[in-house]
Amino acid sequence: MSLPDQIEVRTTLGNGSEVLAGELYINRTGLSFQYAASYINNPLSYELAPAIPLTLGVYPLQELGPFSDAAPDRWGRKLLQRSLGRSRLSEIEYLLGVNDLTRQGAYRFFLDGEPLSGSDGVPVLTDLPGLLNTADAVEEGVEVSETALRRLYRATGSLGGARPKASVRDGGNLWLAKFPKPLGDRWDVIGWEAVTLELAQKAGISVPQHRVLSIADEAGRKRTILLTQRFDRSSSEQSNQLQRIPYISAMTALDASDGQGGDWLDFADFAASIGADTRQLWLRAAFGSVIGNLDDHLRNHGFLRIGKSWQLAPAFDLNPEPYEGSKAEVHQLSLFGNPSPSLASFMQAEALSLFQVTADQAAQYLAQIRAALAQVTPLAHVHRLDAASQEIMASRWQLAQEQIDSLMN
Repeated sequence: MSLPDQIEVRTTLGNGSEVLAGELYINRTGLSFQYAASYINNPLSYELAPAIPLTLGVYPLQELGPFSDAAPDRWGRKLLQRSLGRSRLSEIEYLLGVNDLTRQGAYRFFLDGEPLSGSDGVPVLTDLPGLLNTADAVEEGVEVSETALRRLYRATGSLGGARPKASVRDGGNLWLAKFPKPLGDRWDVIGWEAVTLELAQKAGISVPQHRVLSIADEAGRKRTILLTQRFDRSSSEQSNQLQRIPYISAMTALDASDGQGGDWLDFADFAASIGADTRQLWLRAAFGSVIGNLDDHLRNHGFLRIGKSWQLAPAFDLNPEPYEGSKAEVHQLSLFGNPSPSLASFMQAEALSLFQVTADQAAQYLAQIRAALAQVTPLAHVHRLDAASQEIMASRWQLAQEQIDSLMN
């Protein structure tokens, strides 16, 4: 892949207009970014990320810096490597290889007036069986056509995580389709994620619109696919185009890197500093603790630019883990340096103060979570989770109920 020396970076303002934000410079020593003077002088402009304040200086970036949110994560990287027949690519090659139409957030990258990586169409809902079969082939290391690989990669783009997934159009909106793995899962991961999204919503947590489809794969097996509406897109009344909504992950907000972990202390402090809803953040933290959502790293949280401010994005990637016994459970996010924060940890005065939650509010939130968890079994039946998947998670829900009851009695 031949790399240019300079790339235009565009973003979306609060009024929905797309503007030139600045220039990304590429050289042998790495990347750097500079805002355009027109952007800095625009009264609606905002800093793209804390690591690049809104001034005219040139900012050297560590790898992709804040633009890493617009680059593929593990699953997308695997697809791009397979589609190009290469085992290694540079960070900028990953960034620029993403389909412009499905790229996360509002960043767009232009060269000579054209968006990089083209504007190939997004698959539609009826394409899901073919996308699922291609994803299975990639996971199993089976040969698949170059056309099918590229099509799946264009649909995947910069979507995060390691699990197979793709973006599809349906009803004028953009949706994220998350696929089950063909082998290796001990339980119905996709089914339980769908149930957990509904539990979170019942507990008062903002989540994306979502639904579940059952699709037959190439072998005729019925497979569960979770669809969640892309919250970084909104329908435009002026055109048929989807308006892009600026998005930064909590990792970018805290100027952290993949694999660094993180602490709710820093996350909540940042949320408070920009006026985001820290009480909603406490509810998510407490809910994640009680359901055993151990993969709660900073890239699994984020902020959307709504109007003139950053707000918490809907909660996503909520995945319960089976309870394995008395050993401490290690989360990606610590609480005051403790990597195994229990529900009780979030009820302590220091934690409540951090999230600006009163004891009475915390008790009310716990009651909401308890009422939501009472719906676990009915929802598992609605989503047709198999008996083995329900049995393997039974200890988790029992422990959750016991933890809440002990704190409310």
